[in-house]
Amino acid sequence: MNFFLIFIAICLFISLFVIYYLSRDDLIFLRKDLSTEKIFNIAFLAFFAGLFFSRLFYAAFYSLKMFTNPLVFFLFPYFPGLVFSGGIVGGSLFLVFYSRLKNLPLGRIFDYFSISTLCSLPIGYLGYFILSGKTLMSFVPVFIVLSYVVLVYVFFKFLYRYIQKGVIKDGSAGLIFLVLFSSVSLIANIFLSFKNMIFLKDPNNFLLSLTLLVSLVLFIRQERIIRFARR
Repeated sequence: MNFFLIFIAICLFISLFVIYYLSRDDLIFLRKDLSTEKIFNIAFLAFFAGLFFSRLFYAAFYSLKMFTNPLVFFLFPYFPGLVFSGGIVGGSLFLVFYSRLKNLPLGRIFDYFSISTLCSLPIGYLGYFILSGKTLMSFVPVFIVLSYVVLVYVFFKFLYRYIQKGVIKDGSAGLIFLVLFSSVSLIANIFLSFKNMIFLKDPNNFLLSLTLLVSLVLFIRQERIIRFARR
């Protein structure tokens, strides 16, 4: 349990540092009077919202009995069970709701928070594989960790610059993150369980597929890719 919480704390620290790095001199945040303290407050709220939804989806998908015992539901370090995709979806929905409620720049916040989450995924998944006793040199752990390391490089090398220069619209980088996260997770799950046909029965894969589809449609609509291609 202690090591589990340590890895969560490390991932949170990485995310907060990246958020600070990205937002410290952002002109849109300065115009909206969004100080570092306010950004961090939003980050902590989004983190706990994501943690709650991660637990909620686990209970809904795999253990309905948790709803009858609030103590078991909330003490996840003692009674393990989280659906990470549920946390990503729940955290994203929270950012949408909170930003609209407070009249904040949703697109820019969503982009930076998505990049910060992405940066924590390599160490987060590495910790998960270590604590779960899985062989680190097997295909799935190597594929997932390397995929996110490469994506961190791509996001900082290209997408972050595109955001700053206005090449892509605010919010598009966050949608790309959801598309890639869902894709990597689905590919890994296919290799883990497709032979036993568990893949088709796992509700988490349905959530990932829905997230992939919705995010892709929203990205195409926002960037008007289809209209541009027709021209």
